[in-house]
Amino acid sequence: MKIAFFGQSGPYAPIALRHLLGNACYDVTLVVEGLKKLPGRHEYKQLHPQRGPLPRGDDLGALAVAAGIPTLLTRDVNDTSTVRAIASFHPDWLVCVGFDRLFGATLLRVAQKGGLNAHPSLLPAWRGPSPIFWALRAGAKRLGVTLHLLDPREDHGPIVTQEAYAIPPRASGAEIYAIAGDVAGRLLQGALVQAAQGLLRATPQDHVRATRAPRPRPEDALVVPETWRAEHLLDFACGAPYFRAPCLQLGSETFFVRRGVKLELGRRLPAQYLLVGSTLIVACADGVVHLEIQV
Repeated sequence: MKIAFFGQSGPYAPIALRHLLGNACYDVTLVVEGLKKLPGRHEYKQLHPQRGPLPRGDDLGALAVAAGIPTLLTRDVNDTSTVRAIASFHPDWLVCVGFDRLFGATLLRVAQKGGLNAHPSLLPAWRGPSPIFWALRAGAKRLGVTLHLLDPREDHGPIVTQEAYAIPPRASGAEIYAIAGDVAGRLLQGALVQAAQGLLRATPQDHVRATRAPRPRPEDALVVPETWRAEHLLDFACGAPYFRAPCLQLGSETFFVRRGVKLELGRRLPAQYLLVGSTLIVACADGVVHLEIQV
């Protein structure tokens, strides 16, 4: 069974791909990496496999090439020439683990069996490109990964399986994505074995319960600290900057957060905030939080 794997460099897709290498039930015959830009005017570039030690880090293309897998770099996965190049590998399944574009109907028809997406939330909650940001914004303590069948709509297809995990306190966005990548890889391993055996089943989503997680705008990252619990603000300040830096407007000053540092429950400040070098100390509903800010 032939798999075309789609993803992007970063802490999510490469971790999942490592789980899928060397399985006797299926073969990853193509990796497609989405990029914002490519040199020249071409819509895709092909990298030829050069087997070698698997590199560390989060470069998806480098990992695929070292694993001996032909790789396409593309800025438009739905471009006619790109779809034709993908089709030439005759994939049975398209497997997506983090991609910045929806797959069009023409691309979806390339796969003989269908497509699977590993979405980093417990669908139907937080459909869209930034579920981790919105989970942190909401103060969620748990997140998850959902495998669902691909259709032309955003994170819409029937659910194959899903698994929840606890969000570690003070985790960065990259660290949360890495946990999700490991969960996605394990779930995909099992689902692809089921698919090879003709046993894959899926259940329609409850679309009435669906919520969306769009890319955060500047106003979505705005924090009014006195209305937040200290632990909530600290966790948000640690994880959110991977997606968009939290912003605090305090009096006439505007501060952008680089990361959260620590909290002190029960402490009170003589003012709304204190600024000590690059450390901003703000009053919350139940204590204070120390934040490293951009200077």
